Amino acid sequence: MARVRICASCGTRLPRGAPARRRYCDGACRAQAYRDRQTCDRIMGLALMLGEAEWLGDTGMIRLLTCPVCGRITFAGGGRRRDAVYCSGKCRSRAWRRRSARRAGREA
Repeated sequence: MARVRICASCGTRLPRGAPARRRYCDGACRAQAYRDRQTCDRIMGLALMLGEAEWLGDTGMIRLLTCPVCGRITFAGGGRRRDAVYCSGKCRSRAWRRRSARRAGREA
């Protein structure tokens, strides 16, 4: 009785005649798994940087790695743009509203 093997990325069955070392059902799943690994590595690197900055008391690095609106960790580049400043679209909109309210107050 043959053992049923599944794709490490999507969970579907691998083809019957697949070599023993095959882990993914096709190239798309292999590429997705690679992108997921890269994202995970990037997030871990940012988390280590933040931990080290907190340990050393480096407020400049902490400010770079946290959202300026709510203070949550941004993890820019972890599944999002690498140059992300805010943790979410909600915080980005809130910051824009604050900036536009300040501009309107100065002009009036």
